[in-house]
Amino acid sequence: MAKRRIQELTTGVHDFPTLINGKETKYVDKTGILYELARKEEDAQYFISRPRRFGKSLMLSTIQAMFEGRRDLFKGLAIDKEDWEGWTAPTPVYSFTMSNANGDSYAEVKEQLGEIVDGLYEQAGLAIPSKGTIPGKFSKFLKAAAELSPTKKIVVLVDEYDEPVAGFLDDIGELKRVRKLLHDFYEKLKINSDVIRFLMMTGVTKLTKLSVFSGLTHLTDLSDDARFATLLGYTHSEIDGALRENVEALAKKLGQDFESTRDKILKWFDGYRFSPQTEARVVNPVSLGKLFSPGGGVFKSYWEATGGSTLIFNRIKAVGKMPDDLENVRVRPIQLDVCDAETLPIEALLYQSGYLTIKEVFHSDKPEDKGVAATDTYRLAPPNEEIRHSLRDGYVSRILGFPDDSWETLIDRARRLIAAGDIREVVETMLFSLYAQIPPDWRIANESEAKRYFQLFFAMLGADPAPEFPSARGYADAIVQRPDAVYVFEFKYDESPEAAMRQIRERGYADKWKGGKRPVTLIGINFSSKKRNIDIPIIEKA
Repeated sequence: MAKRRIQELTTGVHDFPTLINGKETKYVDKTGILYELARKEEDAQYFISRPRRFGKSLMLSTIQAMFEGRRDLFKGLAIDKEDWEGWTAPTPVYSFTMSNANGDSYAEVKEQLGEIVDGLYEQAGLAIPSKGTIPGKFSKFLKAAAELSPTKKIVVLVDEYDEPVAGFLDDIGELKRVRKLLHDFYEKLKINSDVIRFLMMTGVTKLTKLSVFSGLTHLTDLSDDARFATLLGYTHSEIDGALRENVEALAKKLGQDFESTRDKILKWFDGYRFSPQTEARVVNPVSLGKLFSPGGGVFKSYWEATGGSTLIFNRIKAVGKMPDDLENVRVRPIQLDVCDAETLPIEALLYQSGYLTIKEVFHSDKPEDKGVAATDTYRLAPPNEEIRHSLRDGYVSRILGFPDDSWETLIDRARRLIAAGDIREVVETMLFSLYAQIPPDWRIANESEAKRYFQLFFAMLGADPAPEFPSARGYADAIVQRPDAVYVFEFKYDESPEAAMRQIRERGYADKWKGGKRPVTLIGINFSSKKRNIDIPIIEKA
């Protein structure tokens, strides 16, 4: 008997019928949650934000097949057992993605949006009006399409609603024009909500919410709803259940057991917590699919390789500074719901885009605050090792303007030098080169800002410095511990490397390791605001 082929967890198929009909592709059943989402008697109008490549398009395609009543596609799935309206009274579905309206200018976006509306008319078999504004034509379409429907209702699915604004975060003038166009366009969904049985809008962020949602106040935001926290992405129980054979196949390929392979998967790709009301976390679906693929089997940054976020890149450029320590970002809930492009904190955008997630929730001790979410505080951090690598190696290299090949060459050489115990070239030459790449209009106004770049650069070079390391008489700015060496750093701003070295010795930052088996190296660094770079560091043995 031929051995049964394990179905692959596809990363390239976003069409539900194609996925289900494919003999070699696997669908992890989410229809039970979708049924609960869509079955309400009243007309449902929703919005949900999730990181890119998290299965939003596949979810919309699945919803479309549900409302169209294509029951043959759902055999054996959870919804097949339910008394779903689509089995007896299908509703026409009109689905479109706003990624088709992501032009480089307002004029291009407007033209592309017009083409989307014309396409909807053609899909419904309606004559395209020769006159009228794009929002006006969209409004007429919604009414006319519903009139043709057997149920006098339609379903509207809008994917990537925020895509048209992605390229304008560093051009506020154009952004405002595009955002106004989108407001007027999306507003027609509210005006015609009486003919819409179900509406779902998806996006990566809430970036346009301030203007767009002022015309869509009837939408229910599911982004942090605990009931749907596991709708997109894979849960631990799905790893142990529906995906167990895929994990086992990978474990065999790596020569490991199931448990150790599962633990490594969770360390690298898990950790996304989409609601503060539940501890439930999910695994990045595209990364897991790439890992399980025939060409996978290696733990690396698959998600970033599928296309970096233009939103993040443009926002960092517009802000003009690198993010602060991303491992311990403390925020209040209201800070994460900021959606105005002109004032959006980079930490909020990183959270909404999936580069940070909720690690801990702290509740107020005051009795009167019990149950009041606004008084909570969250600690944010990267969800997993994949994202840590993406933030260090991907965005920083792009922002600093390094070509991919030279950046990889620099990182590889630095890591080999550090591993070999040759720290001098790393701090004298490579660190100098990295500081020289910082854009001239970016602020480095004090020691804290200059030191932040040092911490970031050294982390990217594979050294992972421990900041503010305690000693009996103070805190060293950074300590790098390796199996065969210890490096003690002190950092100054507009002083001198000699002053930094003097502080290391006077305060005994290296005393803890004296007499040990590992050699200890002391490194004094000074950043000169006049040169916008470091002076030649002082490097001495302890």
